[in-house]
Amino acid sequence: MNQNNLFSSNFSSSNPFGMNMNNLNNTSNLDTPLLESYAKLEALKQHQAQMNNIGMQQQRQTVFNDIADELKGLTDDELNFIVNSTEYQSLNQKYQNEFSQFLINKFQNEYLQSGNSARTLEEILHIIKQKKEKYKEKFANDINEIKDQNKELLSKNSELANSNEELKAELQKIQAKLSLGDL
Repeated sequence: MNQNNLFSSNFSSSNPFGMNMNNLNNTSNLDTPLLESYAKLEALKQHQAQMNNIGMQQQRQTVFNDIADELKGLTDDELNFIVNSTEYQSLNQKYQNEFSQFLINKFQNEYLQSGNSARTLEEILHIIKQKKEKYKEKFANDINEIKDQNKELLSKNSELANSNEELKAELQKIQAKLSLGDL
């Protein structure tokens, strides 16, 4: 091996990658492989995303199957114990809420374009307005009832205060008689 020439004939210190320097000014020669590489990269990314999606679907399906398998062998008492636990109830509610939100997000626009949605939404708006007014009435009635109860309590308190004063006066009379020895 020639120690003076560390690079073989394919490499040189001025051109270590062996590129033909005459074609560097011609960008079309560089653009084509670059675009092909980019297209291949995008295709690989799509393929990987599809594989990940398939894997996630299989994993989810496996979890559903695992849950079903776990529930199959349970007695009614065991099932009730699990299903009625706060942890299960909380997670089940969370799952149902997430699933409902997913369906809403996915199909909301399609449903809004259907004829039934407009009528149903108008009914919901009517109920909201109606219940809002009923709540205001109920709140006002509750406030008035509390005021009436407060008036009754104040009146009873006043009666008790007067009765207390009368009892104090009687007690003082009795104490005065006791101190005089009249009893």
